[in-house]
Amino acid sequence: MTTAQSIPLTEEELEQLEELLVSDEVPADCMNLEMLDGYLAAIVASPLPIPVEDWLPAVWTADEGEVGFGSGASLQKAIELVLRYHNDLIAMIGDEEGDEEGEAEGWQPFCYAQGGDDDPAIGEEWGNGFEQGFEMWPSEWPDKVGDTSIAEALLETILGDEEEVAVPADTEAQLAELEEKGFAVQHLYQNWRALGLPAPEPVAVSAATGAAKSGPGRNEPCPCGSGKKYKKCCGAN
Repeated sequence: MTTAQSIPLTEEELEQLEELLVSDEVPADCMNLEMLDGYLAAIVASPLPIPVEDWLPAVWTADEGEVGFGSGASLQKAIELVLRYHNDLIAMIGDEEGDEEGEAEGWQPFCYAQGGDDDPAIGEEWGNGFEQGFEMWPSEWPDKVGDTSIAEALLETILGDEEEVAVPADTEAQLAELEEKGFAVQHLYQNWRALGLPAPEPVAVSAATGAAKSGPGRNEPCPCGSGKKYKKCCGAN
């Protein structure tokens, strides 16, 4: 049976998600698509599963205040598209077929083309998103994994070392660096499978979006994942 979580986003839905994340219908500090892509790549590449209720709230806001969507329909659509995007990344990053070099076909880090001197470097927001997702990894993951040598080397490629590294000024070099980070994410994912750790499971989309569509009770948990009561969060409007 085909379920909502198993239906990949179409190009039109991806554009809808991109536009929705920067619209007035979502909180002002909501992640844009580039940051979301990096954030979810880290969630998918975690060696231990991260519950959706733990990672979803940070998509909408960086603080613990009220979230606030323009409407219940906007909340429903935002949750649906983000969860399906998460499920798409599981399928693409975890693609076992890959190309001739073993890299997952159909996925590479998403980034915005930069056109101005004041714009962030290519891949900078993706990297910030991945770092936020990495901070969601359970603190006990090194003890659970055992041999962390390969993972630490891959994470250094993605996150950089502790010393400040100059951002390449050349656009082509920035794109190459981001591509290398994407390969490292895929190898990180494959490393956990080689160690026998279970792959992440797709999120059930219908349950979350159904709660948003029907309108949860004012004293029920908000479907955005914040853990607050609906009346104190997205239902405050």
